[in-house]
Amino acid sequence: MIAADPSVIVVTGAGSGIGRAIARRLARGGDHCLLVGRRTEQLHETQRTIVDDGGAATSLSADVTSADDRKSIYAAAETVGLPLRGLVNNAGGAKPTRLFAQDEQIWREAIALNVEAAALLSGEAIRRMSGRGGSIVNIASVYGQVALRSAYYAWLETAGPDGPVRPLPYAASKGALRMLSRELAVAAAPLKVRVNTVSPGMIEVERHDFKPEDRQTFSDATPLGRMGRPDDIAGAVAFLLSDEAAFITGAEIVVDGGWTIW
Repeated sequence: MIAADPSVIVVTGAGSGIGRAIARRLARGGDHCLLVGRRTEQLHETQRTIVDDGGAATSLSADVTSADDRKSIYAAAETVGLPLRGLVNNAGGAKPTRLFAQDEQIWREAIALNVEAAALLSGEAIRRMSGRGGSIVNIASVYGQVALRSAYYAWLETAGPDGPVRPLPYAASKGALRMLSRELAVAAAPLKVRVNTVSPGMIEVERHDFKPEDRQTFSDATPLGRMGRPDDIAGAVAFLLSDEAAFITGAEIVVDGGWTIW
């Protein structure tokens, strides 16, 4: 899928895993990807893989929860010299914690990273793409709509004085991100900007060292019989950013192999 007019697409959390796969897919389509993340070496590795594939990319070490760093992201996008066409809010994280130990700081960090940063980056992207057109894709999670089953993770079964380990802030923030996409879609529609969500299921990425028995458990729990790959998410994102999705906004594509349907 080659972009008719090359432009800039910002991809946050682009240093590895799903973010790297998304950036590589978009760059193969002819766009210049601005790779954003906190780990400089990983960003440079993503950039190298894109350039080796014949694509174009710029990397920027930035923390999306910082107002100054968010400004630097769009300043860097301007230096590319191409119009901004899209934003992929992929940066996110989870910090599963025992129930009674989930203090204000843990909650604030989750909301700041998974919701607030996406909202503020999106607002600026919409302003810049207003009237000209563009697209935003927010990466949520199936755990923004279904609760995590303790049976899948041994460490969730452990109870103690501080209660069981549960990813409450992560789940709540990803659920909020799904609703944020819908509200932004309504606000941005008159400005010719589309906003959609992709919610991954169980995806094999570098930071998760799954044991063979875990892979089998997750595969058995998935109707399509396997865990997902980062490229599975990248394909959905590329579609939503493309003109082939020109009449799609406020929608969600769940890329989970059927994980949430039974």
